[in-house]
Amino acid sequence: MTTWSNIFAVAAGGAIGAVARYLITLTAIMAPGGSAMVGTTIANVLGCAAIGALAEFSAASDLLSDQSLLGIRVGFLGALTTFSTFTAESLLLAGDQRWFAAFFYVATNLILGWGSLLFAAIMVKGWMG
Repeated sequence: MTTWSNIFAVAAGGAIGAVARYLITLTAIMAPGGSAMVGTTIANVLGCAAIGALAEFSAASDLLSDQSLLGIRVGFLGALTTFSTFTAESLLLAGDQRWFAAFFYVATNLILGWGSLLFAAIMVKGWMG
């Protein structure tokens, strides 16, 4: 059931996730050889790892309330990760006929995203016993 407290949890998590994503992208842009695409990839990989870890943690423990999980999953991680930016950036590469770069960008995000989610989930499952 949607309540105002659930909406606030999503909004608060979303605000924190959006700022985190902005700071990650800004840091990536300022790094030597960095770019906004590097920031997008880092944000997405971290978000995938976090959701994998959170899924295993919440399955093995009841330390987080449903409202907390909603704020973290939908709010924070929803704002941190960005499929729309990833898609737009890959489309820009393709539009510039940089086919290898577009393919590499998509493949890297998918492989690292899945890999980080699985790795984090396995690590947390092992840790939780």
